[in-house]
Amino acid sequence: MRDSETGRTGDAGKDAHRGPAGPHVPRSPLESAWRPASTLRSVVPADFEALYRLDQICFEPGIAYSREELARFLGIHTAEGIVAEEDGRIVGFVIGYLAARRVGHVVTLDVHPERRRQGIGKALIEKLLERFSRTGSRAARLEVSTENSTAIRFYESLGFRRRRRIPDYYGPGRDALEMIRHL
Repeated sequence: MRDSETGRTGDAGKDAHRGPAGPHVPRSPLESAWRPASTLRSVVPADFEALYRLDQICFEPGIAYSREELARFLGIHTAEGIVAEEDGRIVGFVIGYLAARRVGHVVTLDVHPERRRQGIGKALIEKLLERFSRTGSRAARLEVSTENSTAIRFYESLGFRRRRRIPDYYGPGRDALEMIRHL
């Protein structure tokens, strides 16, 4: 699994979804203006190029998915894809699928660099986990770079626990942590 909200190399992490309308206090200097909450919806075929472009922005070469890899994940018969959209623009997405033994696998979490740490990632992950649960999944798993402590803390805050280290997952010397959450 890869994640773009925390600055990645196979890392993950997004913030809480913005609450009801009302006065907004910027959470960080990077958030200069209030923006309406994202609308979450299912991925449709017309989204493909926007998803591919966002993935290329979010991940470094060698970690970013090729068009073929992205299409393969979206083509899995149990795939779930969810986008966060603002003013007709996709600002984030998550892809996962129901794997063997009724375990949901989070493949990637991408949030545009300008929209990170504003709750979009958390909202996307929570919606995906909800869908996994509705389809009878008993747990969800993901992989995250051992170098991305921010992403690891993010996933731990959502109830994921470290399961095992996977050597060279992202290439030589670039290990991943497999994390799991029971649903």
